[in-house]
Amino acid sequence: MSSIFTALVALLALYTSIASAVQNIKVQGADFVNTVTNDRLQIIGVAYQPGGSAGFNPSSGIDPLSNGTNCLRDAALMQQLGVNTIRVYNLDPSLNHDMCVSIFNAVGIYMLLDVSSPLPGQSLNSGDPGSSYNSQYLTQIFGIVEAFKDYPNTLGFFAGNEVINDDANAATVPPYLRAVTRDLKNYIAKHSNRTIPVGYSAADVSDVLVDTWQYLQCAINGSTSDMSRSDFFGINSYSWCGNATFDSSGYNVLISEFMNTTIPVFFSEYGCNLVLPRVFTEVPVLYGPLMTPVLSGGLVYEYSQEVSDYGLVVLYDNGTAQIRQDYDNLQAQYNKLNISLLEASNSTATALNPPTCSSSLITTSSGFNNSFGIPPVPSGGQELIDNGIGNPNNGKLVTVTQDTVSQQVYFSSGGLIQNLAIKPLPNDESNVPNGQDTSGAATTSSTATAAKPKATKKGAGSRKGVGILGLMGAIVFPLLICI
Repeated sequence: MSSIFTALVALLALYTSIASAVQNIKVQGADFVNTVTNDRLQIIGVAYQPGGSAGFNPSSGIDPLSNGTNCLRDAALMQQLGVNTIRVYNLDPSLNHDMCVSIFNAVGIYMLLDVSSPLPGQSLNSGDPGSSYNSQYLTQIFGIVEAFKDYPNTLGFFAGNEVINDDANAATVPPYLRAVTRDLKNYIAKHSNRTIPVGYSAADVSDVLVDTWQYLQCAINGSTSDMSRSDFFGINSYSWCGNATFDSSGYNVLISEFMNTTIPVFFSEYGCNLVLPRVFTEVPVLYGPLMTPVLSGGLVYEYSQEVSDYGLVVLYDNGTAQIRQDYDNLQAQYNKLNISLLEASNSTATALNPPTCSSSLITTSSGFNNSFGIPPVPSGGQELIDNGIGNPNNGKLVTVTQDTVSQQVYFSSGGLIQNLAIKPLPNDESNVPNGQDTSGAATTSSTATAAKPKATKKGAGSRKGVGILGLMGAIVFPLLICI
């Protein structure tokens, strides 16, 4: 009897993980810093929007972090890949995200979250920012804050994504971006028990990129408490293609332009796909001595295969998945990184103070807005900031009740990956590349047939393209224990 009891306890321990919290991250000067260890956090991440726009359907209760079963599968693959951060673009603040977030937390993965959505009235209109900056919009973005502020692995919020992308909207949008940043930070200060960074993700458009960064990173009147100042700056960069170099990719120019940053700068998207499969030779450079003094890592675009052909993993309708050669190549590059060097703190970078906002900072675009008069909070907005939105949906960590992935996941050449599972990390650690070779760990079955990926077009209403492996359902054998 005692041996059966011991076996039951062991079985329960295997499939039940109490989610210990990762350490919070703060912005200190030009670095992301662990609030407990004071180690630097270099973002080693992927963009995560499975299904593209079809993966965001609030009327059906669907967004990327609403299905715990799928998140378990994806977290297991990401943990083996070696990422420590995901970026999620479109979220419904009314849905329950507890299980997904708890799973990513358990494996040491942080989240960078966009607050806007593609639904009407839930984003800043780059063509007419004044008309879209209203209390309805603020209710949406404050709802995202409420839904994710209590999760310890929420790294930060993007106040906007590529809202400034040409000379025309560079003339009108910048003050509104600072206004949105101010409102988000004031809401967080009023309603969250910790400071959560707020930043911006910029299009890599040479005419406006540097001016956008300068406009958002400076402090009005030189005040370090200026709430309209961005805490970090992301760049969506696709200039390194195939076996490019530091110089041929233009990374050398980028580093020279941002070398005086006083906030963390990183690639909020990267991974050119003009040469396939992608070989990710930019990874050792991005995390090497030429770039780490200036940049804080980056997020590969993107996790799931969509019509745009950037995916690391093909996801099928019934939950099965297959990794691609891109995943294998990226994992091999991550495994070359020296994590100890990446985590080393830099007292110079963390002690930097922002420049005082001035029109003299705006130098590359003649039409860029160089006025730092920030729009006032719109009608009804201050009441939301002071009192909070009505009936907020506050997320919380929950117990992760299963470690083993129930869906079938396949190696890039067709073999079934056996015993795929998450491995909850001890001591509140964040995930790092650890030399794993997912493809090498896969077992090729004599009956397995290589999948033929046919991902749904990005933005389509459903995912209909299913290869032969996607037709195979997971087989679950119930365990009966009789005492």
